[in-house]
Amino acid sequence: MKKNIFTALLISTTAFILASCGGQDEIYKEWIKEGGYDYPAKAINMTYLQGYQKITLMWEKPMDPAVKRAILYWDNYAKSRDIDYGDFADGKVTIVVDSLEDRSYTFDVVNFDGEDNKSLPAELTISPYGDSWLISRSERAVVSAIMDGDDAKIEMTKATDEMVATRFRYKDATGAWVDFKTLLKPGTNEITLPGALKGKRFEYSSAFCPSYGRDTVWRPWTISNDGISYKINGSRWNVTVTTNQVFSENYPDKIIDGKVASAYRWHSSRTEGTSNIFPKILSIDTGASPGEEFAFTKFVFYEHPSTVSMRYIKNYVMFVGSSPYDPNADDYTNTFGIPFLSGIMSTANPTSEVVASTGATGRYIAIVFPNSWSSDGYIDLWELEPYGYIPSQAD
Repeated sequence: MKKNIFTALLISTTAFILASCGGQDEIYKEWIKEGGYDYPAKAINMTYLQGYQKITLMWEKPMDPAVKRAILYWDNYAKSRDIDYGDFADGKVTIVVDSLEDRSYTFDVVNFDGEDNKSLPAELTISPYGDSWLISRSERAVVSAIMDGDDAKIEMTKATDEMVATRFRYKDATGAWVDFKTLLKPGTNEITLPGALKGKRFEYSSAFCPSYGRDTVWRPWTISNDGISYKINGSRWNVTVTTNQVFSENYPDKIIDGKVASAYRWHSSRTEGTSNIFPKILSIDTGASPGEEFAFTKFVFYEHPSTVSMRYIKNYVMFVGSSPYDPNADDYTNTFGIPFLSGIMSTANPTSEVVASTGATGRYIAIVFPNSWSSDGYIDLWELEPYGYIPSQAD
């Protein structure tokens, strides 16, 4: 009796299981393709080139003639492009995707045959370079821009990372803009602008390309802070000096008369009791009208042309401003304001050039000598050549 009951239960359970399996088959039947799924050939040998806000993708055209087309997806499949393999007769597919942002993208290529069977995706993750990258590249800066005859000699800082070249445009003698064809390459930092108009600002722009990139990108034009400087005629300027700091006929106004000669220089006192008094201060009034003041960018000091032991200037401090400087000021460090230029001169050469990174504008100049190479305290300045431009006329 027990055996019959067990047999009946086994038969019932088996029938239920078989019925359940039949139901599951019906559920998955729509996902099953008779004879199996046909996958077209996958895109192979995918490579790429990174560009500015774009990517160039390359892969081999499928050998299987059944593969007719492909779809390129990117941006998480939000964007796509249809590709007809019939458009690529040479066996190599090249696709450019532009207008990309400065971030990482994943690109997927899916092939399709004539029956719209699709392949497994071929995938690449790539980052183009864009504005964020370009902004991070440092532009050159102007070291000096000085007229040399009819031409302008421009000195720039050295090329920065990934810089390819620097171009220039400037105004010529007629006031017309010139797009200079000669490029400043990374290996040099000096260039001559022929026929430049003195006193005018110029513009420059550098191009960059990363080592892995294919596109050279130019930065926007940068306007020079200063105009192209030129030698200024200061023969009508008024120069005064600290009281009792003149020897013989060597008056201070002779330092800007345009003559480098023994009879046209300023020599400080050689009288005992006053010769070794410091500071010695030259105070210069250019007499410029408001709005017509010079921006000074460079000074050339001339000392004794042949005798090294008579080149006395050691330290110097220069000031430029809109108010007169008192040549008898004892506390110039607190009353003259912020120094424009300062340094120490060598006795090795008769001339010393002092160049500013940015010009200083003002009617008045002060040159302070706080000491001397001479134990007697002498200062002997044969000539001072100022260079600059007038900012109100620079554009």
